Amino acid sequence: MSTIPDPLADGDAAAPAPAAPAPDTPAPAVRLGAEGLKPVSPRLIPARRLAAAIPCAILLAAAVGCVVVGVLADLWWMHLVALLPLVIAAQWILLTGRRVRAIGYLDREDDLVVAKGLMLRSVTVTPYGRVQSVEVSEGPIQRRFGLASLSLSTAATAADADIPGLPREEAERLRALLAARGIDRMQSL
Repeated sequence: MSTIPDPLADGDAAAPAPAAPAPDTPAPAVRLGAEGLKPVSPRLIPARRLAAAIPCAILLAAAVGCVVVGVLADLWWMHLVALLPLVIAAQWILLTGRRVRAIGYLDREDDLVVAKGLMLRSVTVTPYGRVQSVEVSEGPIQRRFGLASLSLSTAATAADADIPGLPREEAERLRALLAARGIDRMQSL
């Protein structure tokens, strides 16, 4: 227990009271594996929204169908059922940006780190010496936005990594880097 002298009791000039210790402020929360990661291209956001257009249209048609059946058959609860496809479509459209910004990668000296996910965050660290194949692929929507996906596989299928939404040049650079470093690491074993 610390006591602070009362300046009025002593009659001396008031000495400054010692500062109260600052409360422990927690460090800002950092997502698992987020330190130093390179983000994927922001052009992946409109690409994924465009890819979700057809499934969202199907969900919208299902919602309209539920409302029509509810009106024609006088079933009030079908209007509630119509909300489910609308909620699913809305989360696809609204959360796409957050999901894309949660994807990151880092090519370090000895391994490749890939992090994904918002609620279920996963961080995959793949040593270059374990890489068996590297593939760059692009679909029609990715091609329209100038993007490509890089996927690599190892002997352990659980350690496979996939990086969507890379600019084509970056995907080719990573493919060449992973192949070269993988060969170098395998020769040193």
